[in-house]
Amino acid sequence: MRIRVDPDRPAPRKLAPALEALRRDQVVIYPTDSGYAFGCALSSRKGIQQIRTLKGLDERSRKPLSMLVNDLSDFGRYAVMPTSVFRTIRRILPGPYTIVLEASQDVPRDLRNRDGQIGLRMPDVPLCRMLVELLGEPLVRGSVTPGEVEPELEDPEELERRYRGRVEVVLDGGMLWPEPSTILQASGAGFEVTRVGKGPVPDR
Repeated sequence: MRIRVDPDRPAPRKLAPALEALRRDQVVIYPTDSGYAFGCALSSRKGIQQIRTLKGLDERSRKPLSMLVNDLSDFGRYAVMPTSVFRTIRRILPGPYTIVLEASQDVPRDLRNRDGQIGLRMPDVPLCRMLVELLGEPLVRGSVTPGEVEPELEDPEELERRYRGRVEVVLDGGMLWPEPSTILQASGAGFEVTRVGKGPVPDR
């Protein structure tokens, strides 16, 4: 099912089929600030495994899955970090960043990478924030871009065809050029920049 939505002014009633699918352990596709992404509820082990399968990631991968949150307090709940790291996070979010941190005990084991880390995102996109708010829990996220070296223009109609039978709902926000987020990995009292993307590299 493909549903046309406005990412900047989403109507809650249009999101209802996607929310219903998420609550039934299904995977959806939705637009973000860095392109289209797979999504499932944080509490859905079935959904997490489906996203891992879709992305070709196993538990031995060093690449963590990420999840969307709506509040800075969620960083303290789902991750372990020093105060200096939190100060930087507070300064740059919401925005196009993936923050890789040590996962707390509230993060499902099958969501972490082999180093026990999780990626956290808080994008400045009304649609993403509304999905998390209405779902009542964080949204697990995985990019649908096949390759980041030569990304292709993402057409939601093509995504619906490509993932029919494996993804329940596609929220169609129009055609998007994927532009990866900037990845910051916590290291000691600061960050290492592991990928320069859409978000400007913050001052040290």
